[in-house]
Amino acid sequence: MYAPEIFPLEPDCWDVEPRRDGAVLVRVHSTDRNGRRLPDAVFTFQLGDPQYSFWQEKLLNRNAEKEKSS
Repeated sequence: MYAPEIFPLEPDCWDVEPRRDGAVLVRVHSTDRNGRRLPDAVFTFQLGDPQYSFWQEKLLNRNAEKEKSS
């Protein structure tokens, strides 16, 4: 089971983008807690990583949504 299945992420709280080397970069935005904001959490997943296909699909879906709205 993957973390996004346990803790569903709202689409507005993360960004996903491709890297030139084929990896997928995921940035989860931090929230303001008690007046303090932590840095964003940044992850990269490469082909063969357990969560790569999940985030690759999210990237493709976001790109398709952007093309529809253009």
